[in-house]
Amino acid sequence: MGRDAELAAVRRAVRGAGMIVAGPAGVGKTPLLDEVACDVRLRATSAMSAIPLGVMAPFLASVDPSPLAMLTAARTAFAGRVVVVDDVHLLDDASAGLLHMLVQHREAVVVATLRAGELAPDPVVALWKDELLPRIELEPLGRSAVVEVLETVLGGPVDSATADRLWTASAGNMLLLREMHFAAQWTSHGGVWSLDGPLPLSPRLVELIEAHLAAVPADERRVLELLAFGEPLDLAASEALDGLVTVSDDGLRLAHPLYGEVLRAQCPPLRKRNHQRYLASVLDDPLRVAVLRLDSGTADDPAELLRAGRLATATGGVALAERLARAAWAVGGGVEAGRLLAEVLIFTDRGEQAEEVFAMVATDDDPIEVRTMRALNLGWGLGRSEEAAPLLEDHVAQSVLLFDAGKYDEVRALLSYDSPDEAAILALADAVQGRYVGPFPVISLDPSVGLGFETTVFAEVFVYSMHGDLANAERLAVQAHREKAEWDSMRTLWTVSLAGLARAGGRLLEARRLLREARPVRPFVQLCELAHVEALLGNDARSVLAEAEKLVPKGQRPYQFGLWLARIWAGGASPFEAAADARAHGEFAVEALLLHEAVRLGHAADAVERLG
Repeated sequence: MGRDAELAAVRRAVRGAGMIVAGPAGVGKTPLLDEVACDVRLRATSAMSAIPLGVMAPFLASVDPSPLAMLTAARTAFAGRVVVVDDVHLLDDASAGLLHMLVQHREAVVVATLRAGELAPDPVVALWKDELLPRIELEPLGRSAVVEVLETVLGGPVDSATADRLWTASAGNMLLLREMHFAAQWTSHGGVWSLDGPLPLSPRLVELIEAHLAAVPADERRVLELLAFGEPLDLAASEALDGLVTVSDDGLRLAHPLYGEVLRAQCPPLRKRNHQRYLASVLDDPLRVAVLRLDSGTADDPAELLRAGRLATATGGVALAERLARAAWAVGGGVEAGRLLAEVLIFTDRGEQAEEVFAMVATDDDPIEVRTMRALNLGWGLGRSEEAAPLLEDHVAQSVLLFDAGKYDEVRALLSYDSPDEAAILALADAVQGRYVGPFPVISLDPSVGLGFETTVFAEVFVYSMHGDLANAERLAVQAHREKAEWDSMRTLWTVSLAGLARAGGRLLEARRLLREARPVRPFVQLCELAHVEALLGNDARSVLAEAEKLVPKGQRPYQFGLWLARIWAGGASPFEAAADARAHGEFAVEALLLHEAVRLGHAADAVERLG
């Protein structure tokens, strides 16, 4: 799995002189050779390396113990056979010389694994140095190969966030991936496997990593532990840490992500607290310092926690941002802490809880940004537009709610094309009504604004996709999705958006996979898209459509397009009825797209006049 090209190369080599397969420990060299048919399989070990021809002992039981007789007997035993040798660098000199002789005289086919970076006997080195055997380097698995392995083992698709986590944590190492898989608590949502909670560390995996760390002196172990809690760090390190740390532009880092997981798990509580307090006193990164103080139980400055929480929100780390906001609230952060917490709750699709917090901390002089955020949550997130309207003074925010309600003429009356922010909302109305000619206005985006930033990017994707520019829409959506690994509601929004673009591009299986991966709290749009995709694949999607029909939100007129598409393909609704509904609301681009569905379903003659 994940090694088809390499396996094919080794099988071709078996029909020739053989091959050396090199690579780091755990990369999958032995499992690869286990797939090769052979006559003799030898596994060299450190224990046998001091015994001449020790690895050959099973074939020399009744031979004269003189070196020449043993060598002759072994040469005869392997002549004309396919010999697989695991860990060839551990062979004793005599066995290595025999192997070289067999290859040089073409008396046997030899396929062997070699751990990269290890010192091998001279006769073994000569095998590839003198070009007697080709040598290939087995690289760690790439992301797609890791996904292939996991999905083959699990028997179903794996969600992208889980695949990213395990690929990063294993660094493509098959041994580490295998151990994490066996220790994992897998859950399936809609047929898509995911890994919830921390990275799984099996006892065997911890033992494997500790074996690498065991020889490190105590003072250097402290360096490793500090890196585990605060990498990258500008620290001095001795040669004892070769292979355990790497040097980057910003300082020392651990050589493997799992080293940090094990070091943190094995560190005694008091030493852990001391490490965190020390790092908090020497670092100048406000986010890292706040987290270290929080973890060490010394976080008592609400301003420091709030500053860190805003940084976490701006970079998409809303799970951390919520923790920091709640901590700030607990130590006297007051209104500001409440506002940050409410914003985070919106991002994580908990609109009702967000409104409770907003109401709790509301004041008569709330800044316009806070009132706008609350109003958007009420109107867009909870469908309570009547309550939202009095909070809004900003024309752009007001127009967003008007657009969602399908009041396009009121949007036009409120806004001007002269302002880029306003022109972006006008572009939404133009795209729906068939007036959009582009280009989309250039807006100076500020990620720290949070939801306002997301709505602007989403507006651009919506406009491009409605206008038929799928390439630009997908480019923006892929980037936004990639940046939201922790943003529950935002990641879901972009996952569903990507699925719609994949469906529009004819990639139905990809679209279905994305839709099954998404886990929104309010899945109306996801269910509409899933019903559409399943129907296009030829499946009965009426039950999915029925679930979507139960969840139709109040207002939010633009979502009716997706619902009509689902009704047409999954429920047999008339595309002409759908087109008439769009026409009645002045949505002429939507009407044209729905008439196109009629053409696809064989009713071109009835649609052509209105399309013209």
